[in-house]
Amino acid sequence: MSRTRVVRGAKCVSAVAAGVLLTASVGSASAAPAPVTSDAAGVVTEPAAPIVAAPTSWRETASNVPTAAAVSAVTVNRPSRAASVRTTRAAAMAKFSAFTLTSAATRDMRGVERSLYRGKYYRQAIESRRLCIVERESEGHYDVVNPSGAYRGAYQVSSQLARGATWMMLKEHKALMGEATAKKVLANLRQKPFNQWPRYWQDAAFSTIANWEHTGSGIAHWAGGRWHC
Repeated sequence: MSRTRVVRGAKCVSAVAAGVLLTASVGSASAAPAPVTSDAAGVVTEPAAPIVAAPTSWRETASNVPTAAAVSAVTVNRPSRAASVRTTRAAAMAKFSAFTLTSAATRDMRGVERSLYRGKYYRQAIESRRLCIVERESEGHYDVVNPSGAYRGAYQVSSQLARGATWMMLKEHKALMGEATAKKVLANLRQKPFNQWPRYWQDAAFSTIANWEHTGSGIAHWAGGRWHC
């Protein structure tokens, strides 16, 4: 090879090297460009072109989006507001049922005290009269039976009146305890003498009977006695 051709080759090498460096400067900043080399004859050896990952295709992108089934599964596992409300209400009903049947307050069968029942038929306006009736009829002994055996409990209620009260109290207590529980509890009370009813249920029976239609509409069941209330 002549001298002239070698010089021209050197110029080519310089031009190619400049182009490669320019390309590398605008390429990926994360990878350093490989150096340009030439052999003794001036033949340029260029670095291999960097392999750049192809952009994510729309199909690959779509595969990362949750499917309708996946979203539905998450929704099913997360309790809905309605389910939470039902759970809370069921817990409240169970707590109320336990209060009326097994709490220390309802199992306390002695004492003239404030009414444990404060539901739909309770009337604060005649609470003092109710306390007077309890004092007069039983002196606060919820488990008492009169000498003839015909009248029982704190309010000295007959078996017929007590039985009727269980039906009168049913609708209200379905809402307070749940239908199945209310039916079961009141059916059990119907089979027991009134003086064996827990305090809550005796108080509830009195207020329901006494104020069934309006305040004091049924209180005549407790007229008379040792003194007037």
